Amino acid sequence: MHRISRRGACWAAGVFIFLAVVHTWPLVTGLDHLSRHNDDEYLNAWAVSWVAHQLLSDPSRLFEANIFYPHEQALAYTEPLIVPGVMGVPIRWLGGSPLLTYNLLLLLGLTLTALAMYVLVVSWSGDHWGGLLAGALLAFSTPMLTRLPHLQILHLYWLPLACFAFDRLLTRRRMRDAVLLGASVLGAGLTSGYLVVFVTFTLGAILLARTRDWWGRDRVGVLWQVAASGVVTLLILLSIMRPYQEVQFQRPLSPEAASIGAALESYLSSATRVHHAGWSQPIFDRAPGIYFPGVVALTFAAICLLSRRRIAPVGTRRMLVVIALVGVTLSLGPLTPVYTWLYHAVPPLQGLRSPIRFGIVVLFALAALAGLGLSLLRQRVAPNWRVVGSVSLIVFATVESIHGPISYTPLEWNPPIYEALRTAEPGPVVEIPIYGARNFHRNARYLLASTTHWRPLVNGFGGFRPPRYNEMSQVIDTFPSPLALARLQALKVRHVVVHTAALRNPDRYRRVLARMERLKLIVLLAEEGTDRLYRIADLPQTRVGALLFSLPWSDLTPVRIAGRSLGQPFGLQGPNQFLAYLERTRPASRISLRPSTRMTGVFLDVFTGEILSEVTVEVPLSTASSTDVVVPPGRRAVLLDLRPSQD
Repeated sequence: MHRISRRGACWAAGVFIFLAVVHTWPLVTGLDHLSRHNDDEYLNAWAVSWVAHQLLSDPSRLFEANIFYPHEQALAYTEPLIVPGVMGVPIRWLGGSPLLTYNLLLLLGLTLTALAMYVLVVSWSGDHWGGLLAGALLAFSTPMLTRLPHLQILHLYWLPLACFAFDRLLTRRRMRDAVLLGASVLGAGLTSGYLVVFVTFTLGAILLARTRDWWGRDRVGVLWQVAASGVVTLLILLSIMRPYQEVQFQRPLSPEAASIGAALESYLSSATRVHHAGWSQPIFDRAPGIYFPGVVALTFAAICLLSRRRIAPVGTRRMLVVIALVGVTLSLGPLTPVYTWLYHAVPPLQGLRSPIRFGIVVLFALAALAGLGLSLLRQRVAPNWRVVGSVSLIVFATVESIHGPISYTPLEWNPPIYEALRTAEPGPVVEIPIYGARNFHRNARYLLASTTHWRPLVNGFGGFRPPRYNEMSQVIDTFPSPLALARLQALKVRHVVVHTAALRNPDRYRRVLARMERLKLIVLLAEEGTDRLYRIADLPQTRVGALLFSLPWSDLTPVRIAGRSLGQPFGLQGPNQFLAYLERTRPASRISLRPSTRMTGVFLDVFTGEILSEVTVEVPLSTASSTDVVVPPGRRAVLLDLRPSQD
């Protein structure tokens, strides 16, 4: 293996910084305020800021993130991003905003990924230019530049570093290389769940391809070092990442494409200006992924594979081919029995949403082969043309991979209402509207704004969500209904930020808020434009108040209610109770119910607690029919409380 000169590495780092600026232009012109306006970007900007914040204030409670209140270990519902968060500590400590921190880490991730690839290829070939090409092809490829909001994949440097360490361990058999290998796997695990899976399977492919290197006279020593590194790394990962085991979520095994051929089209899908506009758009529109490596990568990878001359250590080309084949096979997901078997045998695979992302492993292998291909070709070119030809090739590869200028626009991530919240009395907060189910991702902007106050936040977003989060959010989203107020009081939440412009009927909603203010159920603390900050008051001590306070929320599930001549009805179903919250009742108001047993109960006026009428609901004559219930007319809000009949 060849030594990496410090001067060459510094020069390469400068080139990669320049390329990172070019490929993300015009980001560098507004690092503190430019954004893609993407929910994943908001989530990851919050995550690295949370890690940086918590490492400075209380590192022992790193996973006790301020989202998904009242659930614990909330950081485990998203990618950890601990390593990028550590890198962001100086930026946040110096007063940098979450958006500035994120954007600088984006550029840093691209640069370090390219630099790590440079180190790997130069260690094999000793050729500086081959390393530059390989680094540029990997870091500034279409799957990287189309996923700029996914900071975890931009910090891909652990993959080439792990291969570098493993290669050195197999050839030199030194414990320091085993330590570097373990550190690389550990770093990948502390960055991203996807990344540690990619690294692990890549190392497995290396073991498969290089049996001659470790199955020899020294095999016991090599295997002992690999095993020791693996065990220590696993123990450290398990101790740090224990919260992920506690909230482990299993995604269903479902293919991303209709056939293997359709999935393989991802390797012809490109978003670059050259290829997308020229020929790839129809494939781009239907393929499940975007992993076309580019003409330069394919051409020089082919040169490497077809050449009889050797530029890298024996077995390197074979190893990279095996890595690519493993990546392609796993990217097909359950379309092959291999992935299905591994899915059941390797639990981390059960948490991956998109197996097609294994395509980045394929691209890694092709970029390495292409770098070696350039090194081989340079040996056949006259010395006075080598530099000119290499520079021209890297320029051509850069032009081929250009996606920009990328659409960035300014983002006001901390509206003035959050300054009022920051100075309010301590305690958890919820933001309205709160999103669940299909619109779950729209909570992400609230997470970014929470970096101004770091209060526990009921809203949340991530790769997973806590149990019953959707049910809870449906109740709270009826705010300012007494039902929502009671649910928030049960959670000990006193502050509510309402974004009236984001609601379906802002004018009517503001009238409802004003009425609840007059009833002294909520108190307006601040108003900034269309945003408002409220404090929740205690519910009146009426029959309705007592009923709402006694509700077994963990047993109640929101259900749809069919109604006529009503505001939007809202129902809660429990094993021994049914509640219906109904607004703006009229003489023709009706609801249709389908109880499985005879039920009796009462209609209550929500605001006075008055019993309006007693109700008996019979079981429908057939499963296709329902029982109509007449609703007391002329009321702003009524509550129907039904229990199974004792008769």
